Amino acid sequence: MARILIVDDEEDIRNIFQYIVSNMGHDVYVAKNAEEAKLIINTEEDLDAALVDRILPGKEDGLDILGYIKIHQPLCQSILVSGYPTFNSASEALRYSAFDYLTKPVKEKELSQVIDAAVKEKIIQKQKDSDAGSSKKAFEELMSKQELLQHDMRSLVVGITGFANLLLNRTPLNGTQIEYCQQIQQCSIQLESMINVYMDIANLELKTPVIKKSRLNMLDIIQKSRKSLQFLADEKSVEISLIYNKKMLLVTDDLAFHGNRVYLQNAINNLLKNAIEASPADHGIEIKLVSTANDIHIYIHNWGAVPEDILPKFFKKFVSSGKSGFGLGTYMADLAIKAHKGRIDVLSSKDEGTEIAIKLPILKNP
Repeated sequence: MARILIVDDEEDIRNIFQYIVSNMGHDVYVAKNAEEAKLIINTEEDLDAALVDRILPGKEDGLDILGYIKIHQPLCQSILVSGYPTFNSASEALRYSAFDYLTKPVKEKELSQVIDAAVKEKIIQKQKDSDAGSSKKAFEELMSKQELLQHDMRSLVVGITGFANLLLNRTPLNGTQIEYCQQIQQCSIQLESMINVYMDIANLELKTPVIKKSRLNMLDIIQKSRKSLQFLADEKSVEISLIYNKKMLLVTDDLAFHGNRVYLQNAINNLLKNAIEASPADHGIEIKLVSTANDIHIYIHNWGAVPEDILPKFFKKFVSSGKSGFGLGTYMADLAIKAHKGRIDVLSSKDEGTEIAIKLPILKNP
């Protein structure tokens, strides 16, 4: 028997969902708005799944509830329900790490299958947490590289799976299908790059890591990161500008560097992804590159502020601020930059936003 939360402002829909889920043998908790939902989340421990309507009355909507669940009951599997299915609403569900995305009217069989799958996923995640132990140190010792990879990649895997499901089950064969395919492709690009680095995590953590270097164009690294993460920026109406030596970047520009393309690509991907997620909607992100005879400087700025308790340990392992995953993105970026004899720093305040500053030395005889 599982514990299921149903959040919907329409009484008839609440009653129908409650009837279906109760007949499955589960305990059901219902809420008609965000306030009631948060009260249940705070008072009822160990919820297994939450069925949340996208549009709710009041200042807080279904996405706010998904975010609240993510922080206060992270193992609870959220299912977003929308009566107005659009590309943006599907993207929002995936961005908030929803287990699944349903469109109204929801058929009984479909609802039952999704609830069953969500409950099973909760059991799997709870078992993994139990096996890992209560402390992060125990987790680090017990988890294999493959399990670390699975957790840190969860947001991208959810994206790939979610868009594929939407394409196969709910999307007609028209221009929208092409749009979904493009999103799948972008997620796959990022995932492939991250896998290449995470499988070598032990090497990067060595005092003197062994990395293969070749001649590359650092501007190409930045451009590819911006292109592959553009869909995340579009969802928040965040524009990413790119400035090279105080001017707009030209297609013909080339900034030569001798390094490991995969490690550097992953570092920039992680840092830019963090900047997009932290940026307030409708605010710009600026990437500035400055080259000198001896160094390459990269600055990534967004208008969000890093929490004060997170800032001193921003590049440490397993440090995160209410996001999915285990806080390995900035840690891996720090390792990659240091492996190239470089330095990475962060400055952040509520008034000035957050800026990541990277300095990479150009070796005279690589």
